[in-house]
Amino acid sequence: MKIYRPTYCAEFKCDGKACGSRCCRDWRIVLDDATREKYLRLPAEEREEIFRHVDEAAQVLKLQRSGACPFLNENFLCRLQLKHGEDFLTAVCQSFPRVTYKLDAEIFLQAMTLTCPVAAILILLRDKITFEVVDSLTERQVFDLTAQIESAEKFLSRQRAAVEILQRHDLSINRRLAELCAFFGEKCSVPVDFDAENHAAALTEIFGEMYDANLTVAKSTQLAETYLAARKNILDQLRANFPVVLENYLVNEFVMRLYPSAFAGDEAFNVRVFVTTWRAVEFATVLTAVSKRRLTVEDLLELLCALSDKLDHSRGGMAAIKNFAALHDAEVFYSMMIDRGD
Repeated sequence: MKIYRPTYCAEFKCDGKACGSRCCRDWRIVLDDATREKYLRLPAEEREEIFRHVDEAAQVLKLQRSGACPFLNENFLCRLQLKHGEDFLTAVCQSFPRVTYKLDAEIFLQAMTLTCPVAAILILLRDKITFEVVDSLTERQVFDLTAQIESAEKFLSRQRAAVEILQRHDLSINRRLAELCAFFGEKCSVPVDFDAENHAAALTEIFGEMYDANLTVAKSTQLAETYLAARKNILDQLRANFPVVLENYLVNEFVMRLYPSAFAGDEAFNVRVFVTTWRAVEFATVLTAVSKRRLTVEDLLELLCALSDKLDHSRGGMAAIKNFAALHDAEVFYSMMIDRGD
């Protein structure tokens, strides 16, 4: 068995007090079959106490009115883990924030999601994301992608090549994204100029759909104009002040979401989704910086966590981005999303 993963995976330690046990609130907690069987083997009194908090029809835990998991105590710790050990956590609770994919019978890929604030600090504030291969897997929640990945070795080779592009310090982020598109077959037959106004209008529409905002024409125009007016200055500041955070975000998203095979479609479509997602992140960051008048590293990390949460846990979060990527040919996509300016 081989597990390919960033080295940060070995460093992560859950600390509910550091984030208020964010993952134990307002999220759907599935009771997997293996954990259910363990609960059924407990003495009657303990078993009944646990299943009192289970929605049998949906096979999920019933959250409290506050949105918290019923087993979360006042010290932000899990009562089940405290009493019975980590093995009695559900598979998703035991594995989170690690995301593990099975690529073939013996090859796995693992990364961590930024929806966990503790993981986000570990991932985004390190000097560089590096990788390792280990031979044991402790996480119980594994997404089986064997039917989707034709060759695990080829997939990992393509993904490593993408990471090398994203970590090229001789190129600006804009040029790294253009190189990434070209590498995965998203190419224009003729030179295309970047259209800033259509870029802003497209991102305003995407963001409105992501958050089901039902923006009026006047509000959409205002947001697009605000973004356009501040875009270059704020993005220049971000790239100068937080280059490591931005690079690590891009690398982690590419690996963690299984690009270039994250969604149905070829590699060119997948990288188009990746680039559009990044532009949506830039859009949100610029508007946040305008609102706050300045953006600290803490503000940036909080924003990236919130956006990751939206992409991970909202069905509409990624739909608008995928719809945009599917609607446009290479020339239109390049004109709205590939800005070669630095």
